[in-house]
Amino acid sequence: MRLFLVLASLISALALPSATMAQVTAAKTDANLHAAIECSALGSMSFVGIPGAPASVISATIVPATDGMGEHCHVVGYVAPQVGFEINLPTKGWNGRYFQTGCGGLCGMIRMEECSDAQAEGFAVAANNMGHVGHFWRDALWGGTKDLRNDFGGRSTHVTALAAKSIVSAYYGVHPAFSYFRGCSTGGREGLYEAQHHPEDFDGIIAGDPAFPGRLGAISNNWDANHLLDDTNKPVFTNAKLELLNHAVLEECDAIDTLKDGIIEDPRRCHYDPRKLKCNTGVDNSGCLTEAQVRAAIALYQGPVNTKGEKLAPGAAPFGSELAWDGNNRLSIASSYLKYLAFAEPRPDFNYRNFNWETDPALVRDQTALYDPVAPGTAPDLFAFHAKGGRMIAYHGWADPGVPPQSLLDYYGQVVSRQGGYTSVQDWFRVFMISGMHHCRGGDAPNKFDFLPAIMAWVEHAQAPDGVIATQYADDGMTVKRTRPLFAYPAVARYDGKGDVNDAANWHRLASEKMPDDRFDWSWAPKD
Repeated sequence: MRLFLVLASLISALALPSATMAQVTAAKTDANLHAAIECSALGSMSFVGIPGAPASVISATIVPATDGMGEHCHVVGYVAPQVGFEINLPTKGWNGRYFQTGCGGLCGMIRMEECSDAQAEGFAVAANNMGHVGHFWRDALWGGTKDLRNDFGGRSTHVTALAAKSIVSAYYGVHPAFSYFRGCSTGGREGLYEAQHHPEDFDGIIAGDPAFPGRLGAISNNWDANHLLDDTNKPVFTNAKLELLNHAVLEECDAIDTLKDGIIEDPRRCHYDPRKLKCNTGVDNSGCLTEAQVRAAIALYQGPVNTKGEKLAPGAAPFGSELAWDGNNRLSIASSYLKYLAFAEPRPDFNYRNFNWETDPALVRDQTALYDPVAPGTAPDLFAFHAKGGRMIAYHGWADPGVPPQSLLDYYGQVVSRQGGYTSVQDWFRVFMISGMHHCRGGDAPNKFDFLPAIMAWVEHAQAPDGVIATQYADDGMTVKRTRPLFAYPAVARYDGKGDVNDAANWHRLASEKMPDDRFDWSWAPKD
């Protein structure tokens, strides 16, 4: 009888406007909460009344406990028209919080594995496919449907949050006390989109290496592919030549930060000229770069420009990123984007080599406004997110070759310039630049870290994050190679001068002598 009454009351609540749902009390945190209804009951409930996010539960089944993961209710469903989602709900031991992960590349899949750490800590967790099925970086055929473009642009992240939190409330009888989002690359872009367009969805956001698809697919990735591949689409560089270039860059720039450790702290301080490695005419050996390779390197370090020299994107491939210059990867992303997402109507036969750097950027501008968190010519607007008490951590690998790290600093600089300066903004939004890290991970530097405890402490206990430890593991994936603290930008980590250089305990925070202005002068920069 009690189960029937709980079900009846929750079904009635879900059929009412969201204002009525707000009357359901918030969960207590870390109170070892249990489910209020049977898992299978979710499959019989209607969630079509969620404003803006009519949802259906396809299945709800119990998954037995395994090593490190407690028993949970696994929910599969979708938000109309076809944003597929999955949710894992601990049957007992729920910590009262909701966690949602972002996707990567072009998505097309549900990445529940990215939630496993949060789920193991007792979170109710969810992920979605951003509204379509497809290969995550080489298939954008779905982009021929306008609704699916909208879902990829940002709707899918928002409606998943609405639907998932309604289902969480139905299962436990209380709302999540706090909601968190974490994603890298496309997931990082989702986080920035949520903060600006749906600030009420999450209390804390972690956005890594944010990949703005309009700037990348049509512009930056396309530029890189045009220079990393020859006219027959074969790589201009061999791996050996990339290693040669990377070694030369490190030799010249590694010690600028006072320590020669194989890591360039800030690539903007490096000004290596690849022409130093140019082969003599008619020569091509392991100790030099051909003229074509020199031209390609200069183009990547410069970043996309038109014939007038105007910058078409904020930033370029950073010095130190050479070992991750993959032309085929860039081509796959750029080609898919240009054929199905860049223009108002799909162009399935479009050849990336035919992109007109003078006129085509204007043609892709409108679609860029659909996908990117910040429309071309406008500035980030996080006033509402700040006003409602939101907290955000963003990070970026300084050696990320695919998503220029300057793009995040440009974004941050725009926020800082409009919302009170660094001191004020760092009360609620902090950026961490990861020296030597490639895109989201990798690189010969500490690149494993966990910002989830940090964002929770900031949101729930007003403990601002700084000094988060990053770890680099040996090839076996278990042995610690070195650790290093990460400090909120513009501060950096500096070696004490004594003790093991590979131990984070022997490093300290070095504040910037002056606050930088990282706003980038490029073609789509804010006009105000």
